Amino acid sequence: MQNLVNDNLDRIKTYHRQGLPLDDDMIFPHYEGLSLVNVPGTIAQLLEAPAFGRPPLDQSITQSLNGPYKKVVLLLVDALGYDLFNRLMGSEENSMWGRYGDGAIFSPLTSVCPSTTASALTTLWTGQAPASHGIIGYEMWAKEYGMLINNIAHSAASAKGDTGGLSRSGFDPYNFLDTPLFGTHLQRNGVVPTTFIHRSIAHSGLSVMQMQDVNIHTFIDEADLCMSLADHINRQPELREYIYVYYSDVDTLMHHYSDNDQRVSLQFEFFSKLFEQAFLGDLSQSAAKNTLLILLADHGSMTTPDEPRFNLTNHPELLDCLVMQPTCEHRLPFFFVRPGRLQTLKDYFKRSWPDDFELLDVDQALESDLFGKKPHKKNIRERLGDVIAVSKGNAYLWWADRPNLMAGRHGGLSHPEMLVPFYALPLKRL
Repeated sequence: MQNLVNDNLDRIKTYHRQGLPLDDDMIFPHYEGLSLVNVPGTIAQLLEAPAFGRPPLDQSITQSLNGPYKKVVLLLVDALGYDLFNRLMGSEENSMWGRYGDGAIFSPLTSVCPSTTASALTTLWTGQAPASHGIIGYEMWAKEYGMLINNIAHSAASAKGDTGGLSRSGFDPYNFLDTPLFGTHLQRNGVVPTTFIHRSIAHSGLSVMQMQDVNIHTFIDEADLCMSLADHINRQPELREYIYVYYSDVDTLMHHYSDNDQRVSLQFEFFSKLFEQAFLGDLSQSAAKNTLLILLADHGSMTTPDEPRFNLTNHPELLDCLVMQPTCEHRLPFFFVRPGRLQTLKDYFKRSWPDDFELLDVDQALESDLFGKKPHKKNIRERLGDVIAVSKGNAYLWWADRPNLMAGRHGGLSHPEMLVPFYALPLKRL
């Protein structure tokens, strides 16, 4: 294995914070070559397509990848953070990744801020950070629609069972992103963009918004995915193609049980064995020789036990400071504060959670490139509110009007949330 962990991990941990009051155990997104934002440009380079989005990954990685390739397969395992993958890769049950490690290139990368799926996946389809593409959190204030919106369900944040309901307010997923899309860029430059995605979300608003001009293949379960993926590549091994594979079960289990639960490790073990048997085992030699497999995650996670002191229904004095419920993520809430109440809010945090949160000034966070380098989307400032709370330890804030059943979360800047694995394997080496 070309293990780039030590050097790149040190570089990530010491990356500048430009005066932001962040603890040493927090990770600033490394948008200068060691972040998700640099992955699309790297893939374009590997497929001999013109440059796209932000510059490619750091040379320590790209020089090891060699290339060019006919095909790049990006396996995106939702919530498979670097810490979790590193732990599972070294276990006997998940030895596939360790066993092929001699031929792999392995490095940590950072997610984006916020470290959440809607923001991170949009980065992978635009080559831009959240402040530039504008999808800045799970829930987001959208002034143009006069509501808080859910960026996954494309519904009003308070709505239940109304997936896609934003269309009644004039929301058009085909035109909401006003930045070039990776699929369109590849398609125009002789590379076929393809995705394999579970049939339940293949035509969701988020998928439609991100995957324009992309050939979409749906799957029912892991066996269907792995066998169909091998069959697809074997049929046209010489076709220049980018294949994006999205697998979400690790994330689903993590939210219910936390990433330390055996269910998570068993699920990844099951997936890994099936992937080895039904995909790698069935891939023809002619297809494998020009194919690069990249395993990546959108974010990691943090175990967050249910604690009433983090439930905002128990803090009416704080809620009275706000013009609306917080937005973004429970581990990185944005607050829209009533006029004249900002200091009251800050005092309340110091009194109620003195060691659990760091409050950031929104303008300072933007100027410090926390959400990405300029140019920023013109209306990004209005989506961020007045102050940002960065969670420390396992702290979070819960404001939904339903029971808190989540044992694991993400969105914040902790080491487990922000670090993701980049594991690249040229299949000709198998």
